[in-house]
Amino acid sequence: MNPPVSTLSRRELLLQLSLLSAASGLSAASSRAAETASKDHLHGPQPQLRMGSEKIAILVYPEFTALDAMGPHYPLAGMMGASVQFVAKTLDVVPAEGASRGGFCVKPQLTFESCPADLDLLLVPGGIKGTLAAMQDKATLDFLADRGAKAKRVGSVCTGSLVLGAAGLLKGRRATSHWQTLSLLRDVGATPVAERFVFDGDTLVTAAGVSAGLDLGFELVRRYRGDFYAKGVQLLGEYDPQPPFPGGGNPRTADPLTVKMLDEMHVPLVDMFRQALEVAKAVSGKR
Repeated sequence: MNPPVSTLSRRELLLQLSLLSAASGLSAASSRAAETASKDHLHGPQPQLRMGSEKIAILVYPEFTALDAMGPHYPLAGMMGASVQFVAKTLDVVPAEGASRGGFCVKPQLTFESCPADLDLLLVPGGIKGTLAAMQDKATLDFLADRGAKAKRVGSVCTGSLVLGAAGLLKGRRATSHWQTLSLLRDVGATPVAERFVFDGDTLVTAAGVSAGLDLGFELVRRYRGDFYAKGVQLLGEYDPQPPFPGGGNPRTADPLTVKMLDEMHVPLVDMFRQALEVAKAVSGKR
């Protein structure tokens, strides 16, 4: 049963109205379009909404990268009937990366203890300083190892894959990460794959850097609810990327000088991630 209108957000209400209208063909516009359609199309099957009740938890920790979590949150939260909640150590407000400079914070709904064990998806965002700390935090690694083993699917965005790896969840799996930390996946027993997002069977999905989380979110909606539903969510969000520098967001096609500059700048950072993975092995008992 759908929730009462009074409990729906504006986005949920708009999505429900638009999708139900498109699916039923009740609007005058769709009726007129149907009259001019070909016979085969006129008598073909109407698109059907695939409903569900997915349980999704997105981990947040101090200094996580906001878009890593909020990017996939938008399309996932657009699935009517799904529960999409943030989980953290406590219910205290969690500052995102840059919160001290005017960024924002997240109020989690779940703690490690109250998080359901039968999740459909447990998603981990990345970051820099906060991610390095999370990779070495025993409580966080224990939580991921436990709930990750029980969830139907585990996922990550950007360097969140290194947190999954530190928790022992990537051994023998194909995975991706931010392009500058991609090679570090070998340190946790994974096979690095330089793709926008990578599904390894039905139980693991990892996305590349930051903005790739948006693509991942829409793809997950497609897999959970089907093409028609995902098209509606994508259109409602007007997701039609037109970057100022086409190809500039991929190290294989970006300006070589820009790639070289970032590589040189982040050599110490990559070393810090590698060291954090070594600490994680000790903290987690070498899972």
